[in-house]
Amino acid sequence: MPRAFLQIFFCILPFFCAEVFASSLSPAAPLEYDDEKARLGKKLFFDASLSPGGTVSCEKCHNLYWELSGTSKKNLKISADKEASPPTALNSALNFIFFKDGRVKDIKEQVKQSLTGKEQLGEEPKKLEEKVGLNAVYKKEFERLYPGGVSFENIADALVNFEKALVTPNAKFDKFIGGDEDALDAEQKRGFELFKKIGCINCHSGVNLGGNIYYELSSGDKGKQIRYKVPSLRNIEKTAPYLYSGEIADLKDAIKFIAKERIGYELSDEQTRLLYKFLLALSGERPEILK
Repeated sequence: MPRAFLQIFFCILPFFCAEVFASSLSPAAPLEYDDEKARLGKKLFFDASLSPGGTVSCEKCHNLYWELSGTSKKNLKISADKEASPPTALNSALNFIFFKDGRVKDIKEQVKQSLTGKEQLGEEPKKLEEKVGLNAVYKKEFERLYPGGVSFENIADALVNFEKALVTPNAKFDKFIGGDEDALDAEQKRGFELFKKIGCINCHSGVNLGGNIYYELSSGDKGKQIRYKVPSLRNIEKTAPYLYSGEIADLKDAIKFIAKERIGYELSDEQTRLLYKFLLALSGERPEILK
C-alpha cells in the first residue's frame, strides 16, 4: 500500500496525525544530476531571448541570486485581472506534484509546460528549437552532450538537470532530524513541537515540508472550490510575499493568518514568535551550481 495513502488513511484519526506526518520528514539531500547538462540548463534558465518578446527569462520569476529566494519579490501579472506570487524554484525537484494546482506529476513535464504555458515563458516548442539552434554556443553544447542535438526534449532535459541542482542542503532542521540534537536551539525546538501540536505538519510534511499535498479554497464564485498545492516551507524566510496571491509581506503575519484561516487556531504573539524561530531553521545552504 503506498505510503502517501497510509498517511491520509491514518490521519482520519487526529491523535495519530502529527506523529504519522513527522515520520515522513527527512533531510534535503542533494539529488543526482549531470553537471554539464545542468550548467547548460542554467544558461537557458537565465536567457531572456528564448521568450516570445525576448525580454523574459525563467529567472525573472524565479530569482536565484537575490537573497537566494528562487521566486520574485513582487507579484507578477498572469492575466488581465490576475496576479500571483511565483513558487520558488529552489528544492522544487524534491516535489512529486508541480504547479500551484498540482496538475503535473513529472518534473520534465513541469519544465515543458513552464516553457510553453501562457502564464509562464509562453514560447512554442519549434520556435524554442530554432532560437537555441541559431545560437552557436548552445548548438555546439547540445551536439556534444546529446545524441540528438538541439530538440525540445533535450532543452527540457537540460533544465531538469539544472532544477535538480537547486537543492539547498544542510539547513539546521536537516541536521536536527538527521540526529544532531544541538542543531536547533531551545526556542526552535519549542517551535517545532508547536508546529506539530497545532497541526501545521499535517500539510507541511515530507522532505520539502509541503509541496506535495493539496488544499481547497472557496473561489467566491457560487461556492466553487479551487484546489491549490501546499507550498514548501524550505527557505520560507526568503520567499516573501506569501500566499498564492502574494498579499502578505511579513512572515509573522503570514504565520498568524494561516494558523487562523487554515486550521482555526488563534496564535498568541509568543507562539507566533516560536513558530517564526523554527521556520528560520529551514533555510539551507546555497547550491554548488549557484556559487
